[in-house]
Amino acid sequence: MKIYVISDTHFGHENIYKFTTEDKVTRVRPEFSNSIEGDAEMVRRWNAIVTPQDHVYHLGDVCMNTAKHLALVKYLLGHKRLIWGNHDKGKPSEYQAAGFQKIMGYRWINDFILSHVPLHPSSLGNRINVHGHIHERAPFGEQYRNVSVERINYTPVLLESLR
Repeated sequence: MKIYVISDTHFGHENIYKFTTEDKVTRVRPEFSNSIEGDAEMVRRWNAIVTPQDHVYHLGDVCMNTAKHLALVKYLLGHKRLIWGNHDKGKPSEYQAAGFQKIMGYRWINDFILSHVPLHPSSLGNRINVHGHIHERAPFGEQYRNVSVERINYTPVLLESLR
């Protein structure tokens, strides 16, 4: 069993493919034309590396319209756990019905703290904060690892590879 992390898939979020970076020119997700194309590729990349035995921590912002797009989670391999994000607006029972076995606000795994948003440095101690939320932006410092899909090639990454 391996442990993977990923954040900010935003399944079904059509406008995210139109958003630009701070330069107002470069698109945040230039690799894809729209959410149909991007969602399908993220599902394909996830299932290309994750096995049914693996654990995947999704660090929030799974989809934009819970009723319509949360169903994509059923197609993703692995034992899925959700770290609640600011765009995860549905009821916990909806996320569980879609395939998330556990839902939490944060999670400590050895010397990692998994969260949706970057945590304040004073709460980290010697731990590494694995987070999403800031999309294409660089992490804030040595103790931070941004696993928003735009930073990790839209593919879950092994937690241990972030050490």
